[in-house]
Formats: sequence, C-alpha cells, structure tokens
Amino acid sequence: MIADSIRQRADAEVAPQSEEEARAFLVEFETAMAELVETIAEETALVRAGRLFAATDVVGRKNERLARYLRLRTRLKRDVAHIAKLMPDAVARMREDHMAAIETIRANLGVLAIAREVAEGIVRNVSASVGRQSAPRTYGRDAAVPAGHLAAARGISIDRRM
Repeated sequence: MIADSIRQRADAEVAPQSEEEARAFLVEFETAMAELVETIAEETALVRAGRLFAATDVVGRKNERLARYLRLRTRLKRDVAHIAKLMPDAVARMREDHMAAIETIRANLGVLAIAREVAEGIVRNVSASVGRQSAPRTYGRDAAVPAGHLAAARGISIDRRM
C-alpha cells in the first residue's frame, strides 16, 4: 500500500530535462540518503550502547526518512538512464555512495537481530526460572520429579512478528 502510493507520486513527477534539474534532483536524493544513513547509524549506536528505549524514539524519524528516500529512489530508478546521459560522473559517484549506505544498513540489521536474540533469551530464562520456582517440590512414585513440573512459567510469550 505504501509502496503503491510512493510509485504513484514518483510517476507523477517529470524526469529532469536539463543538467541543472538533474543536479538538483541528485542533491535532493543524496541528502535524503545521507539523512537516512545518519538516522540508522544513530539507532545502531543506541542499540549497541544498550539504550533500547532511546532507540525506539528514533524509529519514527527513521520511517519518515525511509519513506522520502524510497520515493526519490523509485523516481531515480525510473529516470536513471536519462540522468546518466546528462551527468554520468555524478551517477557513478552516487552508486558508490549507495553501496556504502547499504553496508551501514546491513550493520544496523545485524545489531537489531542480535538485540532481539538477547531479549528473547532473557525472556526464556526468566520464564524457566519462574516456572522452576512455582513448581511443586514433590516426587513421583519412582522418586523423580514429574516432568510436567519442569515446564516454563505460563503466561510469558515472545512475539516474533516484529
């Protein structure tokens, strides 16, 4: 749904007709990309520092910048051949910058994945600990603790949809 609206807006915009228009568009695109990368780097630093609540405050700004970047990227993909004719050196440089941005995004995704795994591990450990504490301390006929009492605590869950 969001991608469709981004595509519709990009299709409504006309391709740059002069070198000056192409330069202005590339400056706008590079600015959007730089702002997005800066925000992603900020989020990565906060998560690495363990400041998860502060990192969640960055998400709204990241989503806004991502939407702007995607809108401009869609337009660029549509018009890249025309812009490359007007400014071939600028397009080549922009591709290199884009590859560097992808590396920043990959690092961010790795940090977020690790933070998620750590959080899930903490929840699992808490659940197991609470379950052990609430289990009755009895023995069965064969002098063993019944297996059903070793289950994790009821009511603790992990939402993996995010």
